[in-house]
Amino acid sequence: MFLSDSEKKTVSKICDALRKNKNFILTSHQVPDGDGLGCELAFFWILQRLGKKALVINELLPPRVYSFLPGFSEVLPFDAYKEKEFIPDAAMVFDCSSKDRVGKPLLLIPESATVINIDHHQGNSLFGDVNWVCKNRSSVGEMSFFIANYLGLLDKRVAECLYVSILTDTGSFRHNFNSDTINVVSELLKTGIDPENIADNVYHNNSLQALKLLGYALISLQYEPTFKVAWSVLSEQIFKKIGATEQDIELVIDILRSVEKTDFVFIVKERRDEIKFSLRSRKHFNVRKIAENFGGGGHNSAAGFSIRNCTLELAIEEFFRYLRKNITDSD
Repeated sequence: MFLSDSEKKTVSKICDALRKNKNFILTSHQVPDGDGLGCELAFFWILQRLGKKALVINELLPPRVYSFLPGFSEVLPFDAYKEKEFIPDAAMVFDCSSKDRVGKPLLLIPESATVINIDHHQGNSLFGDVNWVCKNRSSVGEMSFFIANYLGLLDKRVAECLYVSILTDTGSFRHNFNSDTINVVSELLKTGIDPENIADNVYHNNSLQALKLLGYALISLQYEPTFKVAWSVLSEQIFKKIGATEQDIELVIDILRSVEKTDFVFIVKERRDEIKFSLRSRKHFNVRKIAENFGGGGHNSAAGFSIRNCTLELAIEEFFRYLRKNITDSD
């Protein structure tokens, strides 16, 4: 498994910061996915073994399918945070290309705190005091393995969390991975984790609300052959009617990704004062370029953005106006 000399120096800096500081906030983007959450929980256990105090705080709770992970019950949504006497002297931010993607937990990080930014998104703004950004890595989980290994703290709990990071961000090893990824996974398996049980929990443990949401998405499913794109619209009323949350979206968009003859798919959903677009690609189509045009970001194969102060209909119209003008540039 290869780390460049510059990466080795950065990993050493991160480990020095972990040893030096005492109180940590661990966070990711507003609705953490398997990669961000897996890293948060892995470092929750790592920091405990280093004798540190760590709180895992995100703007919203992660999807319920990850509730089997060790430490999941420790994860707090921002609105439930009440430990006013806890003053972090460091923060670890996973899987975020910019501070804005963190959301409300930023309010808990004082300016004096050391911010460790670990990410694999192209275009990361390098907002940390220590930045490790590598767009060639499959996931932040893959990167985090090297830190755990450097510290000699790769145990079964940490390995299970990091395996989930890699498994989910590669789409079950369907994209964005290479031989280094497989070598890292091999080391994780040596700790005794059960990949079959993990996969069963991640992919066969959907909530009733998520499945109902999928039903509505399939009813509203549309296809535009000009752009080879399939999409569905999920209104705020639908979420309220069935009690679904934004965390239930992942199942929906993964199923839409299977529509034949598509280059990419997207879900449009309402969330308070904004219209959110979640995009996923197939066949190496670059959805990140599309998202960046609207002020969003992500990976080439998975990206998203929001349009504020706009109706659902106008947001979709603006999106397709962009596609008509630029679709060949985004391929």
